[in-house]
Amino acid sequence: MPNSAAKRSMVIGVLRVLIVIIAICCFGLQFSAIAASAGVASKYADADSMHWLYAVAAVLIVACFEFALVPLWRLLTLVEKRDVFSGKAMRWVNHILVYAGIEGMLVLAVMVGQIWLSPSRFLMAAMGVDGQMFPYVVLAVGVAALLLIAAFELLMVVMRSLLMQAIEQRDELAAVI
Repeated sequence: MPNSAAKRSMVIGVLRVLIVIIAICCFGLQFSAIAASAGVASKYADADSMHWLYAVAAVLIVACFEFALVPLWRLLTLVEKRDVFSGKAMRWVNHILVYAGIEGMLVLAVMVGQIWLSPSRFLMAAMGVDGQMFPYVVLAVGVAALLLIAAFELLMVVMRSLLMQAIEQRDELAAVI
């Protein structure tokens, strides 16, 4: 039976492979968003010419998730080096929180822009929704996305406070020893 260091190394290796797979899928999703945007714009003549704005918003929202994978990788490196409680991890956890916050603001901006400022024929055509149902669909999708982001942010805040407590306790124990 492998020892705990070997198990930890194996788990970290698997997690890194998953991060790479997720990053590749995110790149594919970004290219798909651009292609889908162009496809909807060419298919529906009444769709507005703002399709690039939506493509850019989709790419940026996914990019925030991709950027959060970098600090996650760095946290795995700290775990691998058994240095996660040295305080270096706080920087990377804060980066993840910032990227999730930016992602939430982008989702909120798209949602507000679509419901209250100027409902887009492009998104109506892309979603296959008529004009009367469109605000409700955008609201439902936007609220669901914002709730998921908020839940993630709250989870990260709790995990960050646990990390801070562990660092403080480690420092106290080091002072006693």
